[in-house]
Amino acid sequence: MSTVLFGISGSIAAFKALEVIRLLVADGVRVVPILSEGGKHFVTRATVEAITGNPAITEIFPENASQEIEHIALAQEADLLVTCPASADIIAKYATGIADDPLALVALAFGTPHLIAPAMNHRMWDHPATTANVKTLKERGCVFVGPDKGMMACGEEGWGRLSPVNLIYDHICAELGKNGPLAGKRVLVSAGATKEFLDDVRYLTNRSTGKMGYAIASAARDMGAEVVLVTASDIDAPSAMRVEKVSSALEMHEMIMKEAEFADAVVMTAAVADFMPSEKATGKIKKSGQPDTHTLELVKTPDILKKLGESKREGRVLVGFAAEYGDNGVEEATRKCREKSCDFLCLNDVSREDVGFASEHNELTVIHPDGKVEKIPRSSKLEQAKDIISLIAEILTERNVISEE
Repeated sequence: MSTVLFGISGSIAAFKALEVIRLLVADGVRVVPILSEGGKHFVTRATVEAITGNPAITEIFPENASQEIEHIALAQEADLLVTCPASADIIAKYATGIADDPLALVALAFGTPHLIAPAMNHRMWDHPATTANVKTLKERGCVFVGPDKGMMACGEEGWGRLSPVNLIYDHICAELGKNGPLAGKRVLVSAGATKEFLDDVRYLTNRSTGKMGYAIASAARDMGAEVVLVTASDIDAPSAMRVEKVSSALEMHEMIMKEAEFADAVVMTAAVADFMPSEKATGKIKKSGQPDTHTLELVKTPDILKKLGESKREGRVLVGFAAEYGDNGVEEATRKCREKSCDFLCLNDVSREDVGFASEHNELTVIHPDGKVEKIPRSSKLEQAKDIISLIAEILTERNVISEE
C-alpha cells in the first residue's frame, strides 16, 4: 500500500482537494492529511480525518504527539508528498526552507518526490517572486500540475485556477508508479473507433468508445511506463502521458508504425475499421437528384496488427484485441493470435450488453499462441487493464532476465 502525505494550504480551492483524496482512498492509497495554518481556514480537521481515516497533522507541536519526532517519522514512511492546493505563501516557504507551519515543516523534512498543484489569484501567480520560487522548486525535482487559466473566485480571469481533479489524480498515480515494474519501458497503446469518411460530413465507424484502451494506458502509466496513447476516441484522454489524436484507419496505421519502432510493448486496443470508402466525396453528398438506391464501394484498410507482427523486433511484446460476435470467438481469436505473431490476444465478446462497448466493465479471454486460454472475470475496465499490463510486465521481465543470462 502506498502512503501519500497530502498537504492542503490556504486557498479557496481547498474543497477540491477532498475529491482528489476520495479518489486516492478508493484506490487503496493510505492518505495522511496535513493542514497548513491557512488550510485550516478552508477545510476542517474533522472532515479530512473522516475522508482519510487517518489523524490529520495540524500543529507543529501537538499535545498528544508520540515520542517520535512526528514530521521526521512521516517523511521516512511516505512515498509521495502532495500539496493541493498550493498557495503562493506555501510555495514561498517551500522555496526558502521556512518551516514555521506544520505543512512547511513536513515538506522540509520530506523533500521529494513532491507534486504541487498551485491555486491562487493570477496576480500572485504572475508575480516575479512566485515565478522565481516555482523555478527553484522545479530545479529541486518538484513536479507542478497547473495552474490552469479560468475564472477566479474573486471574479477575475487569468492563470492561477486549480487544475481539474482528474488531471491532478492522474499525475499523482503516475508519480506513485514511477518505480513500478514497467519503469524505464515505453508502452504504445491504441484506442477508440476510427472514422472512415464518406464525405466531409458523414463517416463509417463502430460502437467502441475507447474506454478499454484508456484503461490500458492508465494502468501502464501507473506501473511506471512511459506511455504513448494513439487515440481516435472523442472522450477525454487520461493525463501524464503523450497523446496522439488520429481519425481514420490510415492515420492510425501511420502513427502506430512510426511510434512502434521505439516501444517495448504495443497494445492494439483500438477498434480499427476493416473497410473504408474507396473514394471520399468533397462537401456533402446530396439526397436530391439521386436514385432510390446508392452503391458504396469499400476497400480494405491496412491490417495494423498484422504489420506489427511482421515487423516485430526481438524482445518487444505485442498484444492484440479481437472483438468477436458469437460462439466461435475463441477459435477465431486463436487464429488471429498466431497469424499476427501476438504474444497474447484479448478476446472481447461484443454480443453481450453488460460488458464491452460503451460499458464501464469488461470480461476478457486471454488467448495465447500455444492455445492456452485464460479468463479474466467480469470487473471494471481498469481492473481488467491492470491484469493485462501485469502480464506484459511479467513477459518483459522474463525476457530481460534471459537476455542478461
